[in-house]
Amino acid sequence: MSRSLRYVLFIGVAIGLFWLALREADPKTLWANLAGADYRFILLSMTMGYVAYVSRGLRWNLLLESMGYRSKKASSIHSVAIGYLANMAIPRAGEVARCTALNRLEEIPVSKLVGTVVLERAIDFLMLFLFLGGVLLTSYSDFQVFYETASGAGQPSSDGSNMNWFFGASFFLALLGLIWWKWKERIRSLSGWQKFTGFAQGLAEGFKTLSKIDNKGLFVAHTLIIWAMYFFMVYICIFALPETSDLSYSNMLFVMVAAAMGMVVPVPGGVGAYHYLVVLSLGVLGVSETVGLSFATLVHSGQTLMGIISGALGFLYLTKKQRA
Repeated sequence: MSRSLRYVLFIGVAIGLFWLALREADPKTLWANLAGADYRFILLSMTMGYVAYVSRGLRWNLLLESMGYRSKKASSIHSVAIGYLANMAIPRAGEVARCTALNRLEEIPVSKLVGTVVLERAIDFLMLFLFLGGVLLTSYSDFQVFYETASGAGQPSSDGSNMNWFFGASFFLALLGLIWWKWKERIRSLSGWQKFTGFAQGLAEGFKTLSKIDNKGLFVAHTLIIWAMYFFMVYICIFALPETSDLSYSNMLFVMVAAAMGMVVPVPGGVGAYHYLVVLSLGVLGVSETVGLSFATLVHSGQTLMGIISGALGFLYLTKKQRA
């Protein structure tokens, strides 16, 4: 029941965010933009997205080899694709799906696979923060407007509210410390705490694995390729629409970070959240809401189609190998 309600909540959030992205758009202009777009760039974006899948699968093998396990390159790549397909249906289900798929293909223990996936997620967040740092260096004022609009904060205040926030946060942390000191044994017995400690242990095991990788340079190279593809699969799509073709690299770094934040929101396939944040970021850059929604729809739809095709191929590969 709780899972069903949570899924319904995710769907509701996605619909609400999609409505926010759509509310000011002109439907006729939107359809005209989608019909007149140059889909050669969308196909190129889809190719780049799949290259990121391939590089992620090969990087996963490096982690597994450091633990003494070997997986066929095709098995790891198709398992990654299955994971992304699962995420389109149920948020955060992909991590489990890809581990289960590779376990069936290569008989590597799921517990070991989960540790590596937790590490990958930590690296992804680190890379996202590095890209965010790049945005703050190159487009700080744009990001400030974007953040204030997205959070509903409006214009920054100068009435001491920042100091009030600081004291409020300090009080909250002190309260948490008091609760932990007084009821720590009871907290440790809670299932939520056990899940948290399990996650922390998996992360620690993953970092131990990272230190044992023989070819660390190749691991870093794959990480850079993955995130370069994430950037260029968004950047290349500016040429699909005349209204966005003059945006700069720094502009698209800003949009790419907004898009990545949209994919972090736990809604199926990032629908709604992705569109809303991309439209918002492009609006800060002076792009109309209708054009922004056209751009977001083209990029997201292309990557979704690529994910469905590659995920389906992954399931066919899994079925064929299990029957063999």
